[in-house]
Amino acid sequence: MDKTITCIIVDDEPLARKVLTKYASQMDNLEVVAVCSNAVEAFCHLQKGNIDLVFLDIKMPKINGLELLESLNPVPLVVFTTAYREFAVKAFELDAIDYLLKPISLGRFMKTIAKVNKFLTGNHVVGMVEGQLQPKDPISKLNPEPELLYIKSQRKTVKLDLSEILYLESLNDKVTIHTSDGEIQTAQRIGSLEEKLPKTKFLRIHRSFIVALDKITAFNTIMTEVNGKELPIGRNYRSHVMTILQDNPL
Repeated sequence: MDKTITCIIVDDEPLARKVLTKYASQMDNLEVVAVCSNAVEAFCHLQKGNIDLVFLDIKMPKINGLELLESLNPVPLVVFTTAYREFAVKAFELDAIDYLLKPISLGRFMKTIAKVNKFLTGNHVVGMVEGQLQPKDPISKLNPEPELLYIKSQRKTVKLDLSEILYLESLNDKVTIHTSDGEIQTAQRIGSLEEKLPKTKFLRIHRSFIVALDKITAFNTIMTEVNGKELPIGRNYRSHVMTILQDNPL
């Protein structure tokens, strides 16, 4: 059985609080220690510590969920619960472990708890004290490697699975993301996108190119080959790139 996870629910809508509390009660390893109607109330509970997970609404009066999260140190795992899609990019920039859109189904809630269980029972957990999960570093719990990348493209936010990305190419103030299914263009800067990509999976090889390490099929000191295309290695990047590639054999 998975270890007990202590959580709080923060939402200004009574119905939303009721639904989340009901769902949580059906999870064997989830213990709701507080249900809060606003961010200030939640902040007081979080200052007491011993909270592993927060279900956090975004649009709330006075202090919204994003502002609350930015004020916390250390921080627990956070699952945002909201009716608004437009906050997804910001939520994942803050390293939320999941983003649930209302109305939330029990099946989707269970999927989130499975993700939380998988994360908390990984290398970040070192033992149990009085029945509570003890992380090595509370802040590090909010920094799992992302599985998705959210891209602003043509007035929409596009969700990309990182495993589908071949490489990113910057040209004329646009970045083209080459994937196994085609291309996506965005006005986001390549440097900004680089910050969102896990360094264990992606490598900046040139001022205009970032490649997926597992998609590289060949390389030498001046180029890498991805999907049959030769991509140049910039002179200023060469030393670092060769170190990484030589440590990660094909």
